[in-house]
Amino acid sequence: MLLSSIVLWLFIATSLVLCYAFSELYEYQLAYGVRAVFGRAILISTASGIPLSLSLCRASPRVMLSKVKDLHAPEADVEKTFHQLSQQMGLPSAELQLFKTHIPVSFAIETDKPIVVMSESLLSLLRKDEIEAVMAHELAHIRNSDTGLKAMVTAYKMVLPHDPVIRLVEAAFHREREMVADRKAARATGKPLSLASALLKIYEAFPRSKLASYGTLSILGAGSTLMNRHPTIRHRISQLIHVAETYH
Repeated sequence: MLLSSIVLWLFIATSLVLCYAFSELYEYQLAYGVRAVFGRAILISTASGIPLSLSLCRASPRVMLSKVKDLHAPEADVEKTFHQLSQQMGLPSAELQLFKTHIPVSFAIETDKPIVVMSESLLSLLRKDEIEAVMAHELAHIRNSDTGLKAMVTAYKMVLPHDPVIRLVEAAFHREREMVADRKAARATGKPLSLASALLKIYEAFPRSKLASYGTLSILGAGSTLMNRHPTIRHRISQLIHVAETYH
């Protein structure tokens, strides 16, 4: 999907440039000019799109991590909880890193190994069971292979920030993956209401002025439109309450 969108925009840009360069041919040899522009534009966009996509795949995790500074290991008790949970969810190599900010955010990324990043303010905001639920949510993203796409789209948006098609399709896909991660986290911890209360606390504590800049790192996201990459808080909590009811 990302490669197709990249190739499309490269094709449009290349076509415009070649149309200008071949403008004289259109006046005297219209058919040849059209074939020349169309054929060259396809070749150039395809040849350029593939290496650009591969570069984004490699660079995207670094782009995500560049949004946070001074990563450091958590305290022993938090590390123990995370290690037990990652073992339980089949991700023994996963690592937890913290960073300082007053904004309660968390996200998962994969570089040489899977990493869950959480802000210290998030830990101070939540109870132990709620922290575990958020950890499980982020580990579920890694388990479901969501992290690579999330990071790549973030990098892609820096290259082509105004592509409406990829934003719409990716937003719908991402909303679904958030709901799946919530369900998987609820099953892993057996405490769906802990995740629900964690989401509500984060929602109430998150500075609205920071949603635009930190939305891609937040477990909540911003807005409630078709372009929003996260489901509404009401929808997510309703799902978790329903999961909790099935346990009884």
